[in-house]
Amino acid sequence: MSNKKYDNINIPLDIDEAIEKGVSKALKEKNKNHKRNNLPKIAAASLVGILTLGALNPALASKIPFVGNVFEAIEKNIYFPGNYSQYSTAINETAYSNGIGVTLSEVVCDGQSLYITYVVENEKPFKYTSWGNGKKLDMNQLIIEEAYNKVSFSDKELDSTGFAGLEGKFIDEYTFVGVQKYKINEIKEEVPNEFTFKTKLKVIDNYAINEGDKDDVTWGTWAFNIPVKVNKELRNIINLENVENDFVKVNSISITPFDMIIKNSYKKGTWDEYRMTVFDDKGKKLEQSESTADNDNKGDKTYLQSPKDSKNIRVVIEKPKYKELKSQPGTYEEIGSDVVLDEVINLKK
Repeated sequence: MSNKKYDNINIPLDIDEAIEKGVSKALKEKNKNHKRNNLPKIAAASLVGILTLGALNPALASKIPFVGNVFEAIEKNIYFPGNYSQYSTAINETAYSNGIGVTLSEVVCDGQSLYITYVVENEKPFKYTSWGNGKKLDMNQLIIEEAYNKVSFSDKELDSTGFAGLEGKFIDEYTFVGVQKYKINEIKEEVPNEFTFKTKLKVIDNYAINEGDKDDVTWGTWAFNIPVKVNKELRNIINLENVENDFVKVNSISITPFDMIIKNSYKKGTWDEYRMTVFDDKGKKLEQSESTADNDNKGDKTYLQSPKDSKNIRVVIEKPKYKELKSQPGTYEEIGSDVVLDEVINLKK
């Protein structure tokens, strides 16, 4: 399907610049904060033809060797590495809009998180695929914005906090492959064994590398409606009873081959007064992606790298100590910390 006839639609320059500035600002904030922002609404009737273009183009997917194998291409180099491809299900549905084809390639769901891989192919070369000195941008993010995402068993939209878009890489100047992670465990309803996932992408932003450069933003419609099977056997939930003291209690640990969630509650002070570090049974520090607080700020939930084959983990929780800088009133520096908990926790199911 060709969209070249829409290239001749005249849009006033001032509107076009306002759109670009608004989108760029919103997406830069999204990238900086790793939070979803709502892009500004645009009241311009002349844009309707451009923004509502979208059609399935199955022929496009057959040209891309990575379709159905995206996890294999990126799983060892993403922030939380894992053997995603071992458990993935091929989907291979393609939507095409405004010169960009997006193929939803594979899906994995362990009942804790939902992982979706995409192949994004542009008719023209992406503007930013290297650092400008010839060095390829490896594992760079292509930023996306969804109009919505839905699952069939809940009215709540899924949280994709963590990365600002697709975590992946450019395989050439026309093609990006990446994965989007959704925190399905944040939904209150019980996750069924099977459900339907719907999403509609509305913005694809090739993020500018250097300050002063303009993002290459494409608006369009890339919609998908796919079945998902949940492999609940991949998730090990350990509820803890005796890992506590006068300061803190470690309530539970939830582990999959891809990530781990530790829930704590604090008896003195609030969650942001503490710092947790976790090690596997070989002493390797496990990376963290984020922590979120409970409503009363007395507890938190931390997302970490999966300990994989470890028989146990070591959890160290500290309470940092600060002093105010005399030269900069209102500014504090850390001068040490008190260890309030140091426990080795077995991970047997």
